[in-house]
Amino acid sequence: MNILDLPTEQYGIPPAGWQGMMIPQHTADTLENYLLKGWEPGGFVTACLAGDLFRAVATADVENRKHLWAIVTWIGNFAPASSWGSYEAVVAWVRDENECRSKWAISKEKEFTWRALKGYE
Repeated sequence: MNILDLPTEQYGIPPAGWQGMMIPQHTADTLENYLLKGWEPGGFVTACLAGDLFRAVATADVENRKHLWAIVTWIGNFAPASSWGSYEAVVAWVRDENECRSKWAISKEKEFTWRALKGYE
């Protein structure tokens, strides 16, 4: 289970299947590792996060190409604003500049822990 599998009201991040959007599991895993751990994503996800449509389309695998709308919509609506929007924002998130990522990740991990303790899993 990852953060994109959890219901909005219990964790604060809508699931990958939110409102009929289907994000491929490998992409959901990549987004989770990027957002929580600062792992540098591959070319496709980096292009989506940076808002580089041409590169995203050019580097997408078959599954991601089918679900590009869902991936970009999810990022735009639910990823922290400081984690996307340009290549510079992606680098800053990975480097955890101003501790933006680590503070956000800690808050989400606490929410996840409380959710598990309350038996929502």
